[in-house]
Amino acid sequence: MKTPRYAIALALLLPFVASAATVTVSGHGQSYDPGIALQAARDDAVAKCAAQGGTPVAEVYNHVTRANLWLADSIWRCEVP
Repeated sequence: MKTPRYAIALALLLPFVASAATVTVSGHGQSYDPGIALQAARDDAVAKCAAQGGTPVAEVYNHVTRANLWLADSIWRCEVP
């Protein structure tokens, strides 16, 4: 029995199509309120993930520090197809 060519091609391409890469994205925010600065940083990181066509998985790290304004950083793990 002969195997159709499209079945062989599909079997060879399937591992590449189904795999997703995990990338790390970071976001930054600033505000006079530390909660708003951190939320802005999270929103920035999630937007960078979505811009790559990915789905945010989890926040890896965040940091808030005081200067003239509150400065925040947020690092996320993102699954990109």
